[in-house]
Amino acid sequence: MMRVYIAAPYAVRDTIKRLSADLWRIGFTVTSTWLDEAHEINAGTEGAATALDDDAVSAHARQDMADIDRSDVLVLYTAKACGAEGGGGRHIETGYALARDVPVIVIGEPENVFHRLGAPRVTVVPSWHEAVVELAHRLVAAGGAR
Repeated sequence: MMRVYIAAPYAVRDTIKRLSADLWRIGFTVTSTWLDEAHEINAGTEGAATALDDDAVSAHARQDMADIDRSDVLVLYTAKACGAEGGGGRHIETGYALARDVPVIVIGEPENVFHRLGAPRVTVVPSWHEAVVELAHRLVAAGGAR
């Protein structure tokens, strides 16, 4: 089973959660536990999450890194592709994944030079559909389930 971490602005959590169901249905495991957080999405829970105390924010950040550590690939939704800017946590997650040698699939136009590193570290696709196709190719290349 291939494990996928999805990075995107927190503001689109509910949309990404629905999209992640596509991956579960076709046999992938989504490691992004941030999708199951119950915080209301507002100015106090996005970005630096100033409505949450330091311990809660630290725990969320550590959990995101642990989720990336147990993933085989990170799928990144750019702001333009998902229609929300966000606080930039997705960029930190992407950098962390690259530092840990977790390949990245970028959905949408590259937002920075790291998105243009090229294969095999970074693959850029135009849409969610193309990201799912890319994941399926990788799964087949890896010999199916892990």
